[in-house]
Amino acid sequence: MEGNAGNDRTFEDRLHDAQRARLGRGLPGSDSPFVKGINFTDPKDQGVASVMRTTQRAFGVTSSHCVDVDMRRHLSPEELSARHISAKDVNRVDEKYGCNKPLGISF
Repeated sequence: MEGNAGNDRTFEDRLHDAQRARLGRGLPGSDSPFVKGINFTDPKDQGVASVMRTTQRAFGVTSSHCVDVDMRRHLSPEELSARHISAKDVNRVDEKYGCNKPLGISF
């Protein structure tokens, strides 16, 4: 047990490090939280910009990102590859911008 005396980190700490190992460290704009135990609110969900996005959706205005997602869903895998993106990338953008949420007022 003497070998473990300096390694008193918990399983949770080691798991957190393992999950972060595949991420680039200190990348601005990353969707992954870097501080364990602190959950930050997405800036897109706050302030005037959030009100404007909600108002646009209520009036049926689609985000330009969602237009891109819809266009890319109709491309073949070869065409996606030529644009250096994958179907997984398209799904990620779809989820990030909530393109599947219905237009208009919804709760």
